Amino acid sequence: MSTIPIPESVGSRGKVHVLYPDRYVWYVFVSALDIILTVTVLVHLGMREANTFAQWSIDHFGTWGLIGLKFLSVIVVVMICEFIGRRDVRRGGRLAYIAIGLSLIPITAAIVQIAYVAVSDQIEWVVYPNQPLPIP
Repeated sequence: MSTIPIPESVGSRGKVHVLYPDRYVWYVFVSALDIILTVTVLVHLGMREANTFAQWSIDHFGTWGLIGLKFLSVIVVVMICEFIGRRDVRRGGRLAYIAIGLSLIPITAAIVQIAYVAVSDQIEWVVYPNQPLPIP
């Protein structure tokens, strides 16, 4: 398989640009949505995280542990895409798309869980009083 030569990707100010910026934006968006839905499922529906390593980080560091773990994984995936993309542009681009697609799996599962609980009427809807928060 032949590789496509990469043009010099240095901008006008000498900064090196990433190969797939649009895909990375979508990957970060999907990862943030994953965090939001995971916290919703864990906190508001009382479920447990299926990933044991993620559950361990939640147990030890709380929600910030989950956020840190997710964005550490985002950094690793972007670095791998860049590493592979600098050697083979098509493979790196495909890998970025695969990362986005794989990140959609837990999001879909969380949406299904939330929809099931809402439709089966197993959720207790709480209306908070309309009172201002006390000022310390």
